[in-house]
Amino acid sequence: MGDSGMIRRAFAKGMRVVSRQPDGADSQWFWDHYETAAGEIAAFCEVCEVNLAGREIADIGCGDGIMALGLCQRAHPKRLVGFDIVPTDPESLLSRAQAQRAVTSLPAELEFRASSPTGIPAGDAEFDFVYSWSAFEHIEAPVGVLREIRRIVRPTGHFFLQLWPFHRSAKGSHLWDWFPEDFHHLVQNERDVVDALHASDRHSPEWTAYMAREFEHLNRITPDELQRSMLAGGFEVQRVELMTAPFHLTPELQRYSWADLGISGIKLMATPRP
Repeated sequence: MGDSGMIRRAFAKGMRVVSRQPDGADSQWFWDHYETAAGEIAAFCEVCEVNLAGREIADIGCGDGIMALGLCQRAHPKRLVGFDIVPTDPESLLSRAQAQRAVTSLPAELEFRASSPTGIPAGDAEFDFVYSWSAFEHIEAPVGVLREIRRIVRPTGHFFLQLWPFHRSAKGSHLWDWFPEDFHHLVQNERDVVDALHASDRHSPEWTAYMAREFEHLNRITPDELQRSMLAGGFEVQRVELMTAPFHLTPELQRYSWADLGISGIKLMATPRP
């Protein structure tokens, strides 16, 4: 699991807009994760008849911890542990949550642990439910991470995965702030994309350089490759929801699979194989 693996990325994740607080990027980011993403996980679990109340839960790639806090408040687990390569700062999380008037204190059930690039610091079969939201397109070795998740989830447990966007979909570069054109990264040379990023003054040089590195280190996983990875990782998928959108098939895109171009993301629920 490389440095690009389990860090929650600071950009939109394809979720519907939640406008609960005064305008501002941080407010939008907070409610998109605290309310919308956590709500979508809970709703998917409800459809799959997976009860999270009183369960032990792990968030793989928890980033700033906002989503973990939101799910903890919504689902009332026995314990929720967020894992990330970059340690989550509980004080910063609490400050942001208080600023949004979401909570006055962090719940005792919420915990954060720093992960290593090669594993998840948790015991075998420690959790009833494991989830990961918009992190898997950044993971260098998806099968290895899935095997680690398989190790820490109980035999009767569940794994929820959301991935958005797939690399070959319209917004798969994650660079829509610089390139509003769909599929720009499939019709341009990668070096040209990176050079154009660095030549832009749209954002600070530091943020631009960070996003350029993110683009270069995306794992380029496709839906078919994810399916094979789930099997190799020791999971049997029970339910799938594909995120799709219509697109124009230009001459430059003729060599790509229609499914890869049209499937922008996925949500799935899986159980560990015996």
